[in-house]
Amino acid sequence: MNECIIFVSEYELLNFLKLYTMNKNQHLIYQLEEAAANAWPARTTQTVDGWRLRYTDGVTRRANSVWPNLAPPHTQSNQPEIDERLATVEAFYDERNLPARFQICPVAQPSNLDQILAQKGYTHDALTNVQITTIDKILANNGLEKIEADHGNKVTITHQLNDAWFESYCQAETLNDHASHVRRGILQRITPLTGFASISTSSTHASAEHLSPDALGLGVVERDWLGIFCMATKPAARRRGLASALLCGLATWGTKHGATNAYLQVMVSNSPAQKLYTRYGFETVYKYHYREKEKS
Repeated sequence: MNECIIFVSEYELLNFLKLYTMNKNQHLIYQLEEAAANAWPARTTQTVDGWRLRYTDGVTRRANSVWPNLAPPHTQSNQPEIDERLATVEAFYDERNLPARFQICPVAQPSNLDQILAQKGYTHDALTNVQITTIDKILANNGLEKIEADHGNKVTITHQLNDAWFESYCQAETLNDHASHVRRGILQRITPLTGFASISTSSTHASAEHLSPDALGLGVVERDWLGIFCMATKPAARRRGLASALLCGLATWGTKHGATNAYLQVMVSNSPAQKLYTRYGFETVYKYHYREKEKS
């Protein structure tokens, strides 16, 4: 009999064990969390017993927080080992002059991590809904064809980041030079397939890459999921259906690249965005928040 020996990394083994012991809902959450992390990559990532310590020059919470969704089984209830890991986390961020911060969702490890952090004085921040729908439900609304027929606008999607899209994005987010530079790096590091979507109401005949978009968004396709990010509309162009057109345009693009479902993250406090997404069938499947320790 021939024997086959397969060598796997500790991370691959942890990932296998984690997925093997999950129920269906936990598996969905883990899959979405992993896809979202891949769609917003940190500049520096250090792994500590499965936890990913992310650092990106202090720009955006997500890229400067711990992704704690993997951990060795023997550490789940081992308080000394948890305390040791927390000390490593706090030292990592202290060295970079940032507060220690965790992104907490229902599959965080250990399962009582949120309570542990609360007891240690970490504050709760930025409660966010993670919502999903099918591509079919988005396209059933037929928003893309309607908005293009009514206004003559056309959604343009490119696989590469271009200056016109990025400049409009920075304006919408009111970013300073440092934050703009760092976010450009994040967007350029995304390794799954990207679609930088834009729509302009300008009547000029300039190419889409040189027109300043009135609305924009980002799609990231990984496996059969389309992640939707960076949705923004200029104040003067709001209430004209441009966000709906972008959403439908990204859904059309996503289905051409194998996506059958879509997900997004929207702050609980952002009522206007949630109303838009509800019309396209998005429903909340779970929430995440951050736990942050104030710097002493």
